[in-house]
Amino acid sequence: MAYQLNYLKTMPEIFADALLGGPERKLYHYKQNDEWKSISYRDVNETIERIGFGLQALGVRQKDKVGILSENCPEWSMTDLACAHFGFASVPIYQTSIPRQIEFIINHSECKVVIVSSKEQAQKIIPIKNNLRSLKYIVLINEEPYHDAWIVSWKDLLKKGDDEKERSGQSMQEIAGKIKPEDLWSIIYTSGTSGNPKGVMISQFNIAANVQQSQAAIGFQKNKRWLSFLPLSHSFERVTSMFSMWVGAEIYFAESIAKVSENLKEVKPQYMTTVPRLLEKVYSAVLEQVAMGSTVKQNIFHWAQRVGSEAVRKYLAFNKQPQGLLASRYALAKTLVFNKIAHVFGGEFIQCVSGGAPLSEEVGEFFVAAGIRIIEGYGLTEMSPVTHVNTNDHIKFGTVGKALPDVETKIIEDGEILLRGPNRMEKYFNNPEETAEAIDKDGWFHTGDIGFMDEDGFLKITDRKKNLIVTAGGKNIAPAEVEREITASKFIESAVVVGDRQKFLIAILVPSLDIFSKWGKLQNPPIELSTYEDLVTSKDVEKLIREELDIHQQGLARYEQIKYFFLAPQPFTIETGELTASMKIKRKHIIEKYQLEIEELYKN
Repeated sequence: MAYQLNYLKTMPEIFADALLGGPERKLYHYKQNDEWKSISYRDVNETIERIGFGLQALGVRQKDKVGILSENCPEWSMTDLACAHFGFASVPIYQTSIPRQIEFIINHSECKVVIVSSKEQAQKIIPIKNNLRSLKYIVLINEEPYHDAWIVSWKDLLKKGDDEKERSGQSMQEIAGKIKPEDLWSIIYTSGTSGNPKGVMISQFNIAANVQQSQAAIGFQKNKRWLSFLPLSHSFERVTSMFSMWVGAEIYFAESIAKVSENLKEVKPQYMTTVPRLLEKVYSAVLEQVAMGSTVKQNIFHWAQRVGSEAVRKYLAFNKQPQGLLASRYALAKTLVFNKIAHVFGGEFIQCVSGGAPLSEEVGEFFVAAGIRIIEGYGLTEMSPVTHVNTNDHIKFGTVGKALPDVETKIIEDGEILLRGPNRMEKYFNNPEETAEAIDKDGWFHTGDIGFMDEDGFLKITDRKKNLIVTAGGKNIAPAEVEREITASKFIESAVVVGDRQKFLIAILVPSLDIFSKWGKLQNPPIELSTYEDLVTSKDVEKLIREELDIHQQGLARYEQIKYFFLAPQPFTIETGELTASMKIKRKHIIEKYQLEIEELYKN
């Protein structure tokens, strides 16, 4: 097939090309003892060679699988690159995974070695060692290992690598030169919303193509600072780490999600990838601060917001500067309001890529007006993962943009989105039934997402095909659209809409503890709302949420509006099972968990 782009075909080729920009440049930065440390491109190149030969010394051979169970850190990325150069297939495992999930992935993928960040992660594996059929070694990054021969320290791995290289008489470049585009690069297990995850087989060419497709579409500036905080185990952050490396980035690994706001101010990044949840939390915090201010400050903010929205729609969305009277008004709005928001992100921000879930138009416009340029995109692990993205020249909020070069899009009769291109996976590992269901005879990947293409060629996602609600009256409803309207309220953090084959819709809601806590203190007399339990037992909270629903559902058809709701007795979290590791809501799990409460509401 003839492609639009002239591709580098493997990840070793991508990394070799990145080295041409100057090996002394800094690539990875990490915090150690409250001080940022750095690793150059040259040091990374030497270290991945030592890792690769070290894994060979442990008996890992081409096409063998190497698991990575770790928080984001340079060793995570360097292990990934080492596997790519030596023909091993890396298998990322979310750092939040529990032993049962880890056992499934290690056994299903047939991992020989697992790299772990700490003894805490190692302790998830050690007790189940006898259940792990293929596992031979654990390599421990951050601490000295246990007194067991099968648990190897990072230091010892690198030493083994030095010895193995000398023994073999080969170089990494010689080995990497034999890597073929169709060779397996990684098996990525989709977090899944129910049941066991599927192992997505991504080839060297799949990921190399997606790196170049993403850069061709967006055109990230070279030699800029990136902040990495989304888990590298997720395909979105992983491909980001690859294409930012390719364009000469300095990648700063955030200490943790809790410290992102602090790290933003220290690093002053120009780029990062994020999920809507983070942006929405920042936006809600801004609105809450405004609500606590004087009437004058509130009026100034809302005026600036109106001016900013007009500037975005007429100019900023097209990467142009406002003209005429609007330019003067916007300059004043920036001085009074928006520059303060930009400072939260470090003050030197160029662009933020948002994915994983829909971003509301209101939030997107607000940040673009504040100089935080939000580029929303779309993708799936099976597509390596990026397929569509808004670009600098045209941001259309409410859509996920246009297709990347060489990505084909087709919408079939029932609204499902089909995709194909050089970044489409080969198949699911050891799962021919799921593969046959996902990829048809013409090579189209069936996404399971429902959507449409607008008149400008921008893709709009409305919901998951399996989530569509058909009411007892025969109305088809996309719950995601309803949930977006509901969670536009700063008081509502999460919502799950229910109503398939029922006469009306209901919702399971998670109120925002931070917002309600501040709201309670402003009441006369003050209302104590310091714990989540306080929220779910408060009649005042219930009354305010009902009022918020009345406001935020005005744009919905009558049959799309929820009639009743209840507050989830605990917030949705990864640990309690309501969220996937990539922060997506596990709808089926939540509905099953609260089936009794749902049935009770439908008795009304």
